[in-house]
Amino acid sequence: MTTISVMTPARLVVTGLTKLASLLILTLLGSMFCLPLTCFAGQDSPEVNELKQRAQSAFIEGHYAEAAAMDLEIAEKYPGNQQARRYAVQMLGTLYENNVVDIKKAIKWDREFLKEYANPKQVSFYQEKIASLEKLLNQEQAFKIYQEIRFARQSDEVMVKRFEALLKEHPDFLLKDKVERELAYAYARLDKRRQSDQAFQALSQSEGKKLSSSDQLAYATANRYWQMTSVWGWSAWGVIAILWAAVLLMKPWKRLTRTSIRNFVVLAAIWVLLAAASMPHFYSINTDADDYVLHDKLVCIAAGLNLIILVWLLLLTRGEFWQSRRRALRWLAPVLTLLMTTAVFYLLIIHQAKGPEIIDVFADRYADWAEDLHIAK
Repeated sequence: MTTISVMTPARLVVTGLTKLASLLILTLLGSMFCLPLTCFAGQDSPEVNELKQRAQSAFIEGHYAEAAAMDLEIAEKYPGNQQARRYAVQMLGTLYENNVVDIKKAIKWDREFLKEYANPKQVSFYQEKIASLEKLLNQEQAFKIYQEIRFARQSDEVMVKRFEALLKEHPDFLLKDKVERELAYAYARLDKRRQSDQAFQALSQSEGKKLSSSDQLAYATANRYWQMTSVWGWSAWGVIAILWAAVLLMKPWKRLTRTSIRNFVVLAAIWVLLAAASMPHFYSINTDADDYVLHDKLVCIAAGLNLIILVWLLLLTRGEFWQSRRRALRWLAPVLTLLMTTAVFYLLIIHQAKGPEIIDVFADRYADWAEDLHIAK
C-alpha cells in the first residue's frame, strides 16, 4: 500500500524560504572566500611598484628621459598591472608634451589614456588637449623651444630674452598668446612697467582673446604703475620746473642779504643735526616684516634733497613779487613748499626698484593712520 504525502500551502512556503536562505548563505560564504583572491589580482606586482617608484623619483629629480623610459617599460611590458600602467600612460603623455618634447608620442599616449582610463570628467580635457597638440605638429621646433624655456627654471631676465627671441624667430607661433602672457608677468616682476603694459595690451588684442580675471587685474596694475611712472612722473617734473622758474623770475638775488644767508645756514645746520640725530632711531626700526625697505643711501639722498628745498624756499621768500604782498606770501609759501616737497620725493621714490609698490604702501599706511586718528577722536 503506497502512502502519498500531501504538503499544505503553508508548508510549501516554509520549505521554499528555507532553501532560499541556504542559497544566500552559500553565496555569501563563496564571495567572502573569493574576495582576497580578487584584491590580490588587482594589485600590482612588487617589481612593477618598484619600477613605478623609480620613475616617480626620476621625474621629481628632473631626469625626464629616464622617467619616460621606465614609464614606457611599465606601459608596454606589464599590461596586466592596471594601476601602474594607468599612471605610466598618463605620465608619458605629460613627459612627451612638457619635458621630453615629442608631439606625436604625446598624442599617442594621451589617446591611449583617453581610450582606456579617462573618467567622464577627464574626457573633454583630453579631447581638447589632443586637438591642441595636433595643431602644433607643424610647429614642433617652436613648441620645443617654448617648453624648454618654461621648464628651464632660469631667471626672469634670461626667460624674457629667450621668449623675445622665440617670437622674433616664430612670429606665427600658435601659442603666441601664452608667450605674451609669460612676458607680461615677467616684465612686471622685473619692474619694467611699460613693457608689461604693452605685453598685456597685445595679449588682450590677439584674435579677440579675453583675459582672465587674474590677467585683467595684473593688466590694470601694470597700466596704473606705468601711468605713475610716466604721466605722473612727468607731471612732477613739470611742477618742479614751474616752481623753480617762478622763483627765479622774481629775481630773489636782489633782496638777498648777509642776514638772510646767515639765517639760512643756521637753519640748514639745524636740519643736518636733526637728521643725524634721528639716524640711530632709523636703524633701530625692525623691517623684517616689510615687503619693501628704503636703503640707507636713499635716506641720505632724501636728507640732501630737503636742503635743496630749503634753498628754494629761501629764494621764494626773497622774491621781489612779495614786497607788497606779505600776507599772500604767508598763505602761499606753506602750500607751495608742500607741493614742491611732494613732487621731489614722488620722483625720488618712483624711480627706485619697485617704486610704484612703495608708493602704494605709503598710501595704505597714511590711510591706516588717518583711520586710527578718526577712531581716537
